Amino acid sequence: LKSTAAPPYHLLPSGVTPLPLPHPLAMPHPRPACVGGRRRAPVVTALAALAAVSAGLAALLTAVGGSADVFAAARGWGTRPTGAQSKIAGRRPRVSRRGWGDDVTFFDASVASNVEAGDGLRLISIDAPPEVSGAFKRGGQFVQAKPKPDAKPSFYAISSPPGEKGPLEFLIKEAESNEWLTSLDRGDVTLLSEAMGRGFNVSCASWSDADVSQVGLYATGTGVAPIRSVIESGALKGKAVRLYVGARTESNLGFADRYEAWRKAGVEVVPVLSKAEGGWSGRQGYVQDALQQDEERGDGFVLPARHGALLCGQKEMVAAVRSVYEGLGV
Repeated sequence: LKSTAAPPYHLLPSGVTPLPLPHPLAMPHPRPACVGGRRRAPVVTALAALAAVSAGLAALLTAVGGSADVFAAARGWGTRPTGAQSKIAGRRPRVSRRGWGDDVTFFDASVASNVEAGDGLRLISIDAPPEVSGAFKRGGQFVQAKPKPDAKPSFYAISSPPGEKGPLEFLIKEAESNEWLTSLDRGDVTLLSEAMGRGFNVSCASWSDADVSQVGLYATGTGVAPIRSVIESGALKGKAVRLYVGARTESNLGFADRYEAWRKAGVEVVPVLSKAEGGWSGRQGYVQDALQQDEERGDGFVLPARHGALLCGQKEMVAAVRSVYEGLGV
């Protein structure tokens, strides 16, 4: 290998004295390490040299008036919007780093309403800017939310249907960890990321190939939030749909006031209570048990070849329902 005639001076502004980068071949390379009796592979040594070049390039960009964000952009990472860009958008974005390298931009969003939606449940409506709601395309998507720029974000599924004008809605169980959100009043401001995740893709290849005509929906607690989004989006129109929704008591059932509208839209709703109180005449136990009982006594509707399912809630419920389906051949 032969060294180049001069160090790289790419994209330097006129009048700026370049800072020469040491050529990779002139850099001290780490000595091969022995792991399990084997020497380090040549590719590891090459990557170490490349990392040294990258560090030098970052230093060069800083020296000529660049920044770490410029270097991040060159490597395909997200960058912090400039002040001018923020003014164009009309809102001030806040940025935090994801664990896997990309930036998550947060936007100011105003609370439109915060009402009780059951025992220990809040239905919070938030006027979100287009930067947040524009990416909301399917039920099952979520946002990251936090009270201030330096706070750790939490994840909340969107319960309102995509494409609907007006605020985004969130069904949230009250807890000490989210009191900052569940205690907000109308007009208060929080920080939201854009809508994220793939959501429930009911037009995926596996469903299309099987020509899925019947759908089982399973939710426990606030897991009914994204299920509501799917139902009211119309994505399941024309299919036979049954919803098993579980909660401890009747007062813990989220969106119980919407069950009748869902039934009119063709969704059979089966509430199941694990700690039913006096006066409850509906199903008792757990969602997975209700499914198993219905199939065993002939009240089920699972046609394995053309059946699909959407689940959201406690992991024990999800695992148990999957087990029942495996026994049914789905």
